[in-house]
Amino acid sequence: MPVWNGEKYLAGAIDSILAQTWTDFEFLIIDDGSKDRSPEIIETYANKDSRIRIIRLEHEGIVIALNRGVAESRAEWIARMDCDDIAHPQRLECQLTALQSSGSDLCHTNIRVFGDESLINRPGRFIRSQALLALKLCFSSPIVHPTVMFRRELFLKLGGYLPAERHAEDYGLWGKFMTHGKIIGISEPLLNYRVHTESISKQKSATQKSISDQISLRHCKEFMKLDESNALLAFAALSTPAKNLPITEWIWFIQNCLPKLERKSLEMFAWVISRTARIIFSK
Repeated sequence: MPVWNGEKYLAGAIDSILAQTWTDFEFLIIDDGSKDRSPEIIETYANKDSRIRIIRLEHEGIVIALNRGVAESRAEWIARMDCDDIAHPQRLECQLTALQSSGSDLCHTNIRVFGDESLINRPGRFIRSQALLALKLCFSSPIVHPTVMFRRELFLKLGGYLPAERHAEDYGLWGKFMTHGKIIGISEPLLNYRVHTESISKQKSATQKSISDQISLRHCKEFMKLDESNALLAFAALSTPAKNLPITEWIWFIQNCLPKLERKSLEMFAWVISRTARIIFSK
C-alpha cells in the first residue's frame, strides 16, 4: 500500500486489511514522503500489529514506491491496495484460492464504487474471459489496479512498473501479464473503490490518457499482430464511441483485425455483436 498524504481515508483502508479472513501475510506500507498525519497513523498501527512493515521514502512517486514495495516483499504473491479504498474481508482468501486452483499468475476482481457521487461512473459488465480482456486491453484498462493479486516472480521478470508509464503504469503491466502469463477474474466485488477529487486519476487525467493511448497502440500491435498504421486504425475502431463510428470502419476491423486476435471466446463474440448493433442502430 503506497501512501502519500492519505490521512483522510488511511485508517479505514488499513483496518480492512488487518480484518482479512486470511491472516498469514506481511503488510508493507510505503510512506512516500507524506507531510500530513499519515506517518503518525501508520506508526500507531505498526506498533500494534507485527505484520505491518513500514518503508519510508522521500517523495519519489507511485512507480518507484510500488516497485520498492514489491522488491522488499518476502511473499510469493503480491496484493495491491490503495490508501483510500476498503477491501472486502475475504478478498485475500478468495484471490489466493482462485490463483492456486487455476494456476494463474494474476487475479483481479469486481468492485463497488463509492465516494463523491458527482464523479462516480458505474463499472460495466465484469469481464470473465481472457479473450475479451485482451480485446479490451487494446483500447482501455479494464482491470482495476487496487484489486489485483499477482505472482511476484513473474512481476520482477517482466520488469515491474515502468517510470515512463507513470499514471498508467498498471495498464502497461496488464499487457505484459496477458502475453507472458495467465489472468483470472473474480466477478464478486471484493473491493470498495473510492472516487474523490484528490485521486491521482482525477488530477492527472490528461497525462494518463496520453500515455494510455500509447499503451493501447502497443497492445493492438502485439495482440493482433498489426503494423503501426493498421494498429492506429484498429485503436480508432475500438475507442471511438459507437454513435460516431462509421459502420465501414467497424466492418474493416472485424474482417482484418479481429481474426488475428489469438484468444477467442463466446463472451468476446457477444461483445462484438453488441457493439455492432449499437453502431448500426445509432445511425
